[in-house]
Amino acid sequence: MKRLALIVLILSLFLAIIPGTSQAQETISASYDTNIEFPTALTFSLDAESSADISQIILSYKIDRITTVTVITDVEPQFNTAPVVKTSWEWDMSTVSLPPGAEIQYSWRIEDTAGHELETPWKTVQFNDNRYSWKSLTEGKITLFWYEGDQSFAQELMDSGNSALVKLVQDTGAHLEQAVDIYIYASSKDLLGALISPQEWTGGVAFPEYGIIIIGIAPDNLAWGKGAMTHELAHLVTYQMTSNPYSDMPTWLNEGLSMYAEGPLDPTFEFLLDKAISEDKLFSVQTISSNFPANPGEATLSYAESYSLIQFLIQHYGQEKMLNLLSTFKQGSTYDDALEKVYGFDTTGLDNLWRLSLGLEPRQATPTPQATPTPKTGFLGCREASAKTAHNSVTWLGALGILVLPVLGEAIRVRARRSKR
Repeated sequence: MKRLALIVLILSLFLAIIPGTSQAQETISASYDTNIEFPTALTFSLDAESSADISQIILSYKIDRITTVTVITDVEPQFNTAPVVKTSWEWDMSTVSLPPGAEIQYSWRIEDTAGHELETPWKTVQFNDNRYSWKSLTEGKITLFWYEGDQSFAQELMDSGNSALVKLVQDTGAHLEQAVDIYIYASSKDLLGALISPQEWTGGVAFPEYGIIIIGIAPDNLAWGKGAMTHELAHLVTYQMTSNPYSDMPTWLNEGLSMYAEGPLDPTFEFLLDKAISEDKLFSVQTISSNFPANPGEATLSYAESYSLIQFLIQHYGQEKMLNLLSTFKQGSTYDDALEKVYGFDTTGLDNLWRLSLGLEPRQATPTPQATPTPKTGFLGCREASAKTAHNSVTWLGALGILVLPVLGEAIRVRARRSKR
C-alpha cells in the first residue's frame, strides 16, 4: 500500500506540472490567411480563440520596396467581442494598387479582456496575378515571367535586356543594384486587365520602387517588345542609382538614359531632332528638365533631345563623369548643383555647350536663375512606343500615397482605423 500511495503521489505531482485544459485556454490561439483577387483586392482573414473575450485585433503590414523609410500600417478590422472571433480586412486596390509580384509582410496582434496578448510572426504574401500560368527565366539580376510564347521568345527578350545593361555599364557606369522582375503579358488587352483604371494607350509600366516592370508583348511583336522592355529596364537602373528622399532628377536625364539604352535613335525621332536643329527650334534643357509636353510631336522631340544630351555628355566627358552625376543626384543635389559639381557648368551652361556641338549659337550669354527641381510625384510619363501602342512609366512612392521624408533608416508606423469590408 505504501508503494501504491507513493506512485499515486508521484503521478499527482507529475500531472500538476503539466498544463491542463483550463491553463491552455488562458492563451490566445489564431489561424490566418490571405486571398488575392488580382488586380482589385487583397483580403486578410483571421480566426482567433481565447478563454476570455477578445477585445482588440490589429493587422500590421508593410510593403517590400526600395525606400529609405519603412512604413508599417496598422488596420483595426471590425469584429464582435467574444471568446471566438472571425474577422477580415480587404485592401481595395481601386485607390492605391500594387503591381503583380509585389510582396507584403503582415502580422496580427490580438488582445483579450484578461490581459493576454498574441503577436503572430511576420508572414509574406506575394500579390501575384494568378489568372495566368506563368513561366520564368532568370539570368543575373533579371527574372522574366511570361505565359505565351516558347522559350526562345523569352530568351530573346532576356538577351536584349542584358545587352542594354552591358551598354549602360560600359558607357555610363549605371548598373542594377537590386533584382528586377519583368512580367510579359501576351497582349495590350491582357496588360490593361492587370491595371486599375489604365489609359487605353498604355503598353508598359515600370514600378521602380518595387523593381517590377509589366509590358504587353505579343510573340509576333518581338521587335517592338525588345525596345519597350529595354527602355523600362533602364528606368529601373536609373532609379536605383539615384533614388533619395529629398529630390528627383531632371526628366531629360532619366528619359535620355532609357532612350540611349535602346540603341541608335529611331528614324522618326531623328527626323524631328534634325528638323528642330535646322530651324533652331530646340527646347531648352531647362524646359525638358520637368514634365514633357502633352502634345505628341513636342513630346517626341523632347525624348529625341534627351537622347542627344546623353550622347553629348558621354562623348565629350566620358563614362566616369556620367556615373559621378548619377551618384551626385543620389545625394539629393539640385539640378544645377549636380551639374556644377561634376561638369563645372549649370543647366544653362549645358544648354549652350550642347547647342554649340550641334552647330547652333548659344541661347543666351548670361546664366539664368538656378532651375528648381520638379517635386517628386507619383507619375513619370514615357514616350510613345509606336503609332498604335504606347507605354508609360509609373513610379509609386508609397502604398499610402506620396511619401518623401528626410528620415533615413527609420520605421514609421501609420495607424489607420478602417472598417471590415
